[in-house]
Amino acid sequence: MRPNYLQEDLRPLIGLGTLNISAVARERVNHVLESNRLSYGPMTQSLESQFSKLHDCRFGVMSNSGTSALHIALAAMKELHEWRDGDEVIIPAVTFVATANIVFHNRMQPVPVDVDPVYYEIDPEKIEAAITDRTRAIIPVHLFGQPCDMDPIIEIAREHRLRIIEDSCETMFSNYKGKRVGSLGDIGCFSTYVAHLLTTGVGGLNTTNSPEYAVKIRSLMNHGRDSIYLNIDDDDGKSPEELSMIVSRRFSFVSMGHSFRVTEIEAALGLAQLENWEEMIQSRRRNAEYLRSVLLQYSDRLQLPETREACDHSFMMFPIVLLDKEKDEFVSFLERNRVETRDMLPLTNQPVYGGLKGFREDLHPVAKWVNSNGFYIGCHQDLKESDLDYVAELFGRYWRNQSSKSTLGATLVLIVQYNISILEKVLEEIPVELFDGVMAVDIGADQETVQKLESGGIRVLPSNGRDIVSVIQAESLELLGENLVFFPLDGRQDVRDIARLLLSLERDNDMVIASRFLQSGARYDRHRKFKYRSTGNRVFTLLANLCFYGNLSDSLSQLRGAKLSWLKEINIDSKGLSTAYQVSILALRRGLRIKEIPTVEDIDLTRRDFWQAWKSIGPLLIVLLKEWFRFRRESS
Repeated sequence: MRPNYLQEDLRPLIGLGTLNISAVARERVNHVLESNRLSYGPMTQSLESQFSKLHDCRFGVMSNSGTSALHIALAAMKELHEWRDGDEVIIPAVTFVATANIVFHNRMQPVPVDVDPVYYEIDPEKIEAAITDRTRAIIPVHLFGQPCDMDPIIEIAREHRLRIIEDSCETMFSNYKGKRVGSLGDIGCFSTYVAHLLTTGVGGLNTTNSPEYAVKIRSLMNHGRDSIYLNIDDDDGKSPEELSMIVSRRFSFVSMGHSFRVTEIEAALGLAQLENWEEMIQSRRRNAEYLRSVLLQYSDRLQLPETREACDHSFMMFPIVLLDKEKDEFVSFLERNRVETRDMLPLTNQPVYGGLKGFREDLHPVAKWVNSNGFYIGCHQDLKESDLDYVAELFGRYWRNQSSKSTLGATLVLIVQYNISILEKVLEEIPVELFDGVMAVDIGADQETVQKLESGGIRVLPSNGRDIVSVIQAESLELLGENLVFFPLDGRQDVRDIARLLLSLERDNDMVIASRFLQSGARYDRHRKFKYRSTGNRVFTLLANLCFYGNLSDSLSQLRGAKLSWLKEINIDSKGLSTAYQVSILALRRGLRIKEIPTVEDIDLTRRDFWQAWKSIGPLLIVLLKEWFRFRRESS
């Protein structure tokens, strides 16, 4: 993703969800298109079968959304059990509006019940007080990937002869005391909408072990059609008598249903993702655990998600509740820094329900607290450790303000080599508040650029033909922090990497390199049409690794951080790109702790760049050979 100042596309850096259309998914979708059949068929049947089995149920029915799945689940119960308009359904006070809306749309009355303050799900201890002689069902909502506390809910339902519809739109593949969500109640409801665990664009699923419910749900999903005829395959292999009966009834409608059908394309996408569900869930759990570990230092300020005992969590998202203040200012700060957030969506403050019986916010104090202080962020499988570190750095930056600076002191060193027209925009985005000082080293900029920097309070040091390390070594070292971050001010780099580099230095790394060649790193042209291979960089990095027993991927990157304590002790006898290479080799020779983080560089290669690349081959080779001979001499 390109830096803010290089693009108009300002999508979140850390999004709530992800979507990667794999080669397998594309193959399945193409198969659907080539089959010339979009309506209910083998892809949908296969997804229904596999998904229901994974959730310990005999039957699965796919529809076009989680909301549709909820709607027809309640509609099926209402019709089969002959419930009346105005009968009541108990729901949690914290859930997406669909949970309440489908009750209204079925001409029944939702009754909100407050949630518990740890898991934010319906509080079983408060359910019985909400039961009346018109209560017919409970809809517990498994929020954020976490199963509800189902044992007491099931016991209450059994005692009062109530039905249970599990709203599991945010939770798949999770277990409650050894049993899968979707199989704990009478009917389970799931969503495969965008940013959910399985993502098909649109889509929903019902699971049940009741043949009666399964037949009715499928009928209601398809206009209320007689379930004797589901699709054109039902004509195959039938005797004349059977075919005659099917033909006579296939346009018979037995209920007032809906057009909630889905196409084979959505099912094909779901099937492809289902192949890797275990890996996906493991990655989400791993990311959630890492987020917990890096945010625990702020446990006096926020409440992190917990996993219920004897249960597991699929972490569709990562919920957080602030303990010391309302969320608005903090959430705005995260959004400004491109971390996507969402409210935890209590029903009791929604304008649409204003004035309705039972929806007053003061009746549900925990939901009110969650609304004021709670939000969630993403922890999906495509987020890297460096992404999560960035989130942690933002939390610290917000709360600690000036004390968020490195305890060892930190200095940002800007490398000014080219004149860039967007200098002001770049400087606006640099997180100077993280550093005790900012300085610049001029190795080729014009006087106007230098004046702009100095007018912004940045001290500019002329290189006078020296390498950058020598310039730093010649400064008053007592004024510099132990952690140095070097940022080339050329418009190609992502300023967000500055905080990531500093954070890694604070975690006791001696040097941190922003690598273009790690997974998720890249060198793109300015229009993102193709990647540069950077063969020369890769070759010289490989040679350095072979000669000095290293594992680097980008030894030439100038975007890096380093500890001053060892940087001031080394002798550099190279310039330009060779300086970065020599510093990398010296770090390898010393056995220092080196970390690399992925970065994306956007460049427009000019003739000057190509010429400088060719010119650098000789100096790089000289550095390699000199350090190799020194290394061999010391080893002997």
